[in-house]
Amino acid sequence: MIKNIINSLNNPQLFEPTICIDPEVLDFEDKQFIYLNVPESNQVHRYKGKIYDRIGDSDNDISKSHYMIDNIYLRKRKESSESEVCPFYTIEDMDEETFRIMRSHISIHNPEHPWLKMSNEEFLRKFFWGRDKQTNQEGYLLSAILLFGQEKTVLACCPYHRTDAIYRNMSYERFLHPRPEDPDIRYDDRDMICVNIIQSYLRLMNFVNRNLPDKFRLDEKGINRIDVRNFIFREVSANMLVHREYTHSYPAKFLIFRDRVIAENWTKPIQTGVVTLENWESHTKNPLITKVFREMKWVEELGSGRKNIQKYAPLYYDKAEINIQNEEKFVFSITYRNPKDFELDNGEGQHQVGTKSGLSWEQVGTKLGLSREQVGQLLSICTTNRSMSELSNLLNFSNKSKFKNKYINPLLNEGLLAMTVPDKPNSPLQKYYTTEEGKSLICPEENNKK
Repeated sequence: MIKNIINSLNNPQLFEPTICIDPEVLDFEDKQFIYLNVPESNQVHRYKGKIYDRIGDSDNDISKSHYMIDNIYLRKRKESSESEVCPFYTIEDMDEETFRIMRSHISIHNPEHPWLKMSNEEFLRKFFWGRDKQTNQEGYLLSAILLFGQEKTVLACCPYHRTDAIYRNMSYERFLHPRPEDPDIRYDDRDMICVNIIQSYLRLMNFVNRNLPDKFRLDEKGINRIDVRNFIFREVSANMLVHREYTHSYPAKFLIFRDRVIAENWTKPIQTGVVTLENWESHTKNPLITKVFREMKWVEELGSGRKNIQKYAPLYYDKAEINIQNEEKFVFSITYRNPKDFELDNGEGQHQVGTKSGLSWEQVGTKLGLSREQVGQLLSICTTNRSMSELSNLLNFSNKSKFKNKYINPLLNEGLLAMTVPDKPNSPLQKYYTTEEGKSLICPEENNKK
C-alpha cells in the first residue's frame, strides 16, 4: 500500500505537479495504520488533469470555472498583489492632492517626519519602486497607484476597484423581506467610490458622518468630549481598505441600515472558521499600504482596531452584537437594535407616541427621510435654544446650507422644531428650539402623564 501511494503521488499522469509525502506506519492497539502528513502546498495541483477545491465536506471539480481557479491561485500566492510591478506609469499618473493630504496628516503628528522632506517622486522611488522577476521590467508598485494614483490610473490597473457605500432608511430584515406596500426605493444615500484608497477613506468617513449619529460621550476623566463614532468606524473603514485584495473583482461594500452596519471586502483569509472579537487575529495583508495609513494615524499597531471596537461599540450602541465572517469574503457587521423596536406590525406602530399628529417614530422617519437617531438627537440638543452655528458644529457639518435643508427645515415643517425669531428666518440672532410636539417624541412618558 505504501509503495502504491508513493508511486501514485510521483506519477505526473495522475498528479501535476507531483507531491512528495513520506508515509509513516503507526502501531495502535495491535493494529497498524498508514499515516500521511499532507502539508499545505504553495502550488495548485491537478489530479488526472482536473482541479478540485475542498468546500465543506465535499471535493468540488472546478476545472471549468476560471473564476474559482483564479481564486485558488490568488490564495496560493505568497506575495501580496500590492507588490505587483506596473512598469508603464509615471509620476504624471499620480494625484497631487493626495500627496498633500498625506503630508498634512503626517505633519499634524510629527512635523519632523522624514517623508515631509522628500519630493513626491523621491518618496515613491524609495518605497514603491520594484522590478518584475519574470520580465525584468522596473516600475511603480501597484500599492503606489492604489494609494496615490488618479482615478483613471487606479481603474486602469484595477478595473473592478470600487467601494460601494449605501444607506437605507430601513431595518436589514425589512430590506431582505419587503412588504407589498413598501415603496420601491433602492437606497436613500449612496456614494460609489472609485478613487484611490486615501481619498476613499475620506469619502467613507464623510459618508459615516452623514448617515450615522454622533453620540455625545466624555472621556474616562469626564472632561473632554470624545467622538466614539469616529473611533469605531475609522477602524472599520480603514481595515476594509488596507486588508482588501484589489486584484479580485468583488467590490467592497459599506452598508448602513437602521439597525446595523455591514462592511464587506474580498481578502486572503489566514484565520478561518468562527471568529469573534476575542479570538480575532490581526494579519497585515498589504504591508506597504498599511504603513502609509499607520504613518497618517488612520490605523495603529496590529490589534488596535479590535480593542477600539471592543471598547467603544458598547458606548455607541446599547447591546451591540458584532459578527465576523472571515472567509475569502470578509464580512464585519454591528447589529445595534432589534428591528421590532421600530418596525410596523400589520400596519400599526408598536411604539406610538402621544403627538398631536399621532405619528410614530417610524412614520416620522419615513416622512422626513431621517433616521430615528437623527431626529431624536436634533430634538434632544434643541431642548436648549441653539443657533445654526452651534448645531452644525456639534454635529460636525461644515456646509450649513445643506445641513439646514436636510435636517432643520423638515423638522420645522413638521412643527417639531421652532424658531426664536419666526418673523425673520435669516436673522443673525436666530435660534431653534424643540416644540412640545417634538418633546413628546423624545419623552413620550412625560407627554402621556400630561
